[in-house]
This record gives sequence, C-alpha cells and structure tokens, in this order.
Amino acid sequence: MALLFLLAALVGCVVAKPSSENVTPVEITLYYESLCPGCRIFIPNQLLPAYTDLKYDYRSLISKLTLVPYGWVAVKNATSHDYACQHGESECEGNRLHACAIKYIPDQVATIEYISCLDQLESNYLTFASSQYPIDECQDKLPEGVYSKIMSCYNSDEAWELFQNNGKKTTSFFPKGGFIPYVSFNNKRDDELAISAFKDFRKTLCEAAGVADPDCSA
Repeated sequence: MALLFLLAALVGCVVAKPSSENVTPVEITLYYESLCPGCRIFIPNQLLPAYTDLKYDYRSLISKLTLVPYGWVAVKNATSHDYACQHGESECEGNRLHACAIKYIPDQVATIEYISCLDQLESNYLTFASSQYPIDECQDKLPEGVYSKIMSCYNSDEAWELFQNNGKKTTSFFPKGGFIPYVSFNNKRDDELAISAFKDFRKTLCEAAGVADPDCSA
C-alpha cells in the first residue's frame, strides 16, 4: 500500500513534456518598460508562470529569452544622459536597474522572479510622480552576492551603456512606433501574435512552437 502511495505521489509531480515531433522551440524577445502598467501585469502573471508551471514543460519551448527594458523614450542629449522616459524619471531608473539585473543575475528564472517582485510592489511606490524607483526592494529574490553587482552596475556608466543598447534594439525593432509590452517570436514583428501572447502567453507559445498536445495550451 505504501508503495502505491509513493508511485501516485511521483506521478503527480511529473511535468508533461512536449513530443519532439514537429515541435520547434522559439526565441522570445520581450520589449517592455519598468513602470508600464501592462508590463507589470504581463511579467508576473504570464511570463513567470511559463517558467514555474509544474503541469507542463513550457520552458523547453523557449530556445532563448531576451528582455529589453526601454520602451518609449525621448532622447534629449545622450552624451549627458538626458532622457525622458514615458512614465517619468523613475522609469528611466527602473529600466537601468532591470538592465543591470538581467546582465548579472546568472539564472533566468531568478531574473524573472526578481523583476516580477518589483512589478508587484504597492502601486504607491511606482507612480509617475515617484522621485525614485525602489532599487532596494526584492533583494531576497536574488542569489547571494548579486545585489552588490547590480548596484555597482546601476551606479556607473555601465547602466547607461546597457540602457542605450536597449534603446538601439527597441528603435530598430519599432522604426515607426508600436505598443508595449511586446512579445516577439523569433525576432519577427507580428502585432496579432504579440497581442495574443499578452492575453495568454503559454497558449500562444504552444501554438508558435507547433505543439499539438492540448495539455500544452490548456
């Protein structure tokens, strides 16, 4: 009897994996802003579950994930780091912090968990009038020793270099504007697919990767 219970428990912990037949993992690029309301909904509620869901192995359907925190920014003087982010100066701070975190957190799941934690802070921290992005929050989500590396990056020209590089990626992908958050599959511009991903990322991911298993998009 004890063996039966053990087997049942093991079966209950098995993560369903996609059949390799006709399945092609896709590259995902997320263009977003640190204070964009839709972005703060999407990352913790759509992107993170794709990496933590124990019912299906969605992670295996993503060959590469690239996060680009920038969005819509008016460049006044790049040399003197004079930028106007869509949701205020605190968003520029947040975009730089996210860029440093993306570079220095060694594990991608930990990166998404950290950003999700920042996204879910009380809204009064993240208003357009806020004087500073909450850079000291969510340290408990980080691997040991990583926060100091993020801060060293954030408080140096390195953060601005990452910010500017993300700006180049964003303006190159959106030469005539667009919307944020934007989920790109295999570096392609497909607005309909991006909207579908915003509404139900896991289902759209399954369809884009060619998974026929109904459990994938359930």
